[in-house]
Amino acid sequence: MMMQQSKVFTAVLQVTSMILFALVSAAAPQYMWLFFIIYFLIIMIITSRMAMGGLKKVDQLRGSPVFKEDNATTVMASDTMLIQEVKEQFKSPMLLMILSFALIFIIPPLYWSYVSPYVENLVKQSTTNDFIVRFIVFLAFYVFMIAILYVPRTLLMGRTKQKQLYYPRVYAVYREGVVLDGKLLEYSKDMCYKIDGKRRFVELHSDRLPFTVRLYTLEPSKLADRLIEVGLRECRA
Repeated sequence: MMMQQSKVFTAVLQVTSMILFALVSAAAPQYMWLFFIIYFLIIMIITSRMAMGGLKKVDQLRGSPVFKEDNATTVMASDTMLIQEVKEQFKSPMLLMILSFALIFIIPPLYWSYVSPYVENLVKQSTTNDFIVRFIVFLAFYVFMIAILYVPRTLLMGRTKQKQLYYPRVYAVYREGVVLDGKLLEYSKDMCYKIDGKRRFVELHSDRLPFTVRLYTLEPSKLADRLIEVGLRECRA
């Protein structure tokens, strides 16, 4: 459900962005760079909050924690496989960022040299209004950009099915939820756990979360028992 909402939000955001960019480009091109800066600052704030979706501020929890871990960093450092996992996790996003950055410099000259004249002539067959012509030409430009940039994103990120890992340094398990680095993650009906006794961690999985929570501890079996106490079940293989 959470992932579906994220996809809908992304689609709506892309359509809205293209229309806004085209309107500003057609009406006041001299302010386009200022609009870009303000717009992307707002988007960064929204997406950063969405990336930590499911975490809330800790107001007042009742009772004491049933399990608390203050040395997760020490246990994490002993997991030799974690570094490789992190590398694999960021490989596709980094490659996508580099490729997208290169395409941003390649696409505009191609569009304005070869595609723009064709679009402009086509639009002028239906209207002579200069603003409408400029708007549609710029809108076609942003659609062209998004379409080209979507190809490498699909090829690279489409292969990455695994969620991002979130491994808190300090956490505490309460009956209402788990406090991760000072933020509360409430339990959901579909939440379950996986235990890896050899690498000494327990993972929390939920379709409602955009990430997988990995809880490192010296006592993974004890942590799993406490999670069962608060109502969680072990994930099915």
